[in-house]
Amino acid sequence: MKKLIIFSLMIVSALSVDAQRKRTRTATTQGNVVVRLGMGVNSTKWDPDGDALYRGTNFHFGPSIGYMVVDNLELGGNLGVSYGQSEDVFSQNPTLNKTVQDRTDVNFGIYLQKYFPLNNWFAFYTYGNLGLSTGTENVDNVVGSITTRNKSLSGGRTGVGGAVNFGFSFTPYNAFAVYADLAGLSVATTKWDPDGTAPADPIVNTTDVGFNVIGNTNSNTNAMIRPLTFGCAWYFGRGLWKK
Repeated sequence: MKKLIIFSLMIVSALSVDAQRKRTRTATTQGNVVVRLGMGVNSTKWDPDGDALYRGTNFHFGPSIGYMVVDNLELGGNLGVSYGQSEDVFSQNPTLNKTVQDRTDVNFGIYLQKYFPLNNWFAFYTYGNLGLSTGTENVDNVVGSITTRNKSLSGGRTGVGGAVNFGFSFTPYNAFAVYADLAGLSVATTKWDPDGTAPADPIVNTTDVGFNVIGNTNSNTNAMIRPLTFGCAWYFGRGLWKK
């Protein structure tokens, strides 16, 4: 009996050492490459009784690639493309009267992410990014069969901004993780240049500062600010994808 107990303890110890050896190199070890891919779609429809109607759709696509410069510290670059379209119908009878809006924003920047591992599977992180943004917006007024561009509300925008977000990640497999931002602090400056002529439609400069908890920043005006999101990441490094 005593020999059986000793033999069992030796097996458990060997398996424990082997498991630790396999997990010595984790997803956030120095030298790994990180590829992230995230996208989101939301749709809104407001349909009260009568002729009035509002509907809109927003789509966001945001890939990024990073490198673990040291253990638990990731440096990389990101790209984001956002598109939104909306239709605001004021009346349909006897004459159609509505406003149609579409907007596109492209943002790119660099980021630094610091992990605070709880173990090999769970970790908190802090994410800081700085980026540039450019975009256009077009607004058309439709009355019957006549469409007129509203130059006061149409035009281009550029900006610069940054954010610091805090989140939580889970790595169910050695090289695959899911994560969620929990809160974020952001600041951005944007220059809006309408298509109309000055002084009636002058260039407008705005500065926005915001704090969000499980929410989204206003990507219509500040596309360079990383929205609070859910996403997934793939880590590539020596031995990570071996069974």
